[in-house]
Amino acid sequence: MRAQLLWPRTLREWVPGLFASVPLALLLLSTRGAETQWAALAASVAVVLSIPWVVPATMLLAVVSAPAYMWLHTQGPVPAVLDWLGGVVLVAAVVGCHLNAALLLAWDRARRSSDAETGLRDFLSRHGQHK
Repeated sequence: MRAQLLWPRTLREWVPGLFASVPLALLLLSTRGAETQWAALAASVAVVLSIPWVVPATMLLAVVSAPAYMWLHTQGPVPAVLDWLGGVVLVAAVVGCHLNAALLLAWDRARRSSDAETGLRDFLSRHGQHK
């Protein structure tokens, strides 16, 4: 029996991830004027909450945002590249947190609604009858 992928299939199933990513984004925005140690702590928490997705999301957002950064060079003073990349990493952390929350909720919903076997005895009795 092949395992079912637990990715959210519809846009409606991705929306609950906003309950984690929006507060995280607001927390990161609120630390703009805060002390450096609190801003670094909030950024570290954001990256940890998005662990498996932060690197791919950073690469995707860096590639997508590079033309906008290059366009800014033609318009006058440009933000420092490390500030720009730091912002890209923080946005990627919010995206990764959203992915983690949506996947966790999809997994939990599938676990509750599935007809999955509860133990080895149930698995063997269910699959042993087919022979």
